[in-house]
Amino acid sequence: MISLIIPTYRNPEFLDICLRSALEGQDNKNEIIVIVDGFVEESKHILNRYKDSINVLPLADNQGMQMALNLGVYNAKNKKICIINDDNVLSKGWDTVIEQTELTNTVLTINQIEPEGPGIFNFPAKDLGRTPSTFDYEGFLKYEKSISEVKTTNDGGIFPFAMQKIDYMIVGGFDTLYKSPFICDWDFFLKLDLKGMTFIRTHQAHFYHFGSSATKNGKEGTAFKATEGPAAETYIYKWGTPPTRYKNNSHRPIGQEIKGITF
Repeated sequence: MISLIIPTYRNPEFLDICLRSALEGQDNKNEIIVIVDGFVEESKHILNRYKDSINVLPLADNQGMQMALNLGVYNAKNKKICIINDDNVLSKGWDTVIEQTELTNTVLTINQIEPEGPGIFNFPAKDLGRTPSTFDYEGFLKYEKSISEVKTTNDGGIFPFAMQKIDYMIVGGFDTLYKSPFICDWDFFLKLDLKGMTFIRTHQAHFYHFGSSATKNGKEGTAFKATEGPAAETYIYKWGTPPTRYKNNSHRPIGQEIKGITF
């Protein structure tokens, strides 16, 4: 059994197809936790549609992705957790791939398919739709199956990912010092890297990613983007090094000593 953690912020149409795919794609009945980060009424009709299959944690006010994720994980009942975005579409058998992967001291990134690419993370690129209304769901399932292969590679440390809840708790989850949806994931993965975790990526499952819809569109998207610079400054203030991928996919400048920390 897996606890699937889905933070959502003003994205009801994307959340709808995300939940549909999670439920239709699972081989077993997993715990699905949706953390509604403010503006609960906007998503209420979607949440009601799946109310018998999900656990909803509403936040009256927008607290940020970090707080939402921490709340979701704190309430998770299973040893394995999987954290995704609300604009992900999950593949068939997603939970079996995670269940069959040994996650002791390991972070598993699930490969993604994106409309554009391959980008810095080298995700497969295929435009199957930019919005839920234009999304080719059956086409996604067919394409995902055609590129799936039973292998892992030694990279990852990015969304979406699965790991053991205990490891998330040990490093304190996501740092709420960051007032931005950006950079805080680098901080989180750096903590796991310093803990000695192994990062791998599965090529057996692929989730479709529409592409950070909540942080791209309209005035709010512009406002979100404006927080990236200050978040990077917070990271440098905290760790003494910029958020960068170093040799062997590490989040840390291996061997350097900065601000009393030997990386």
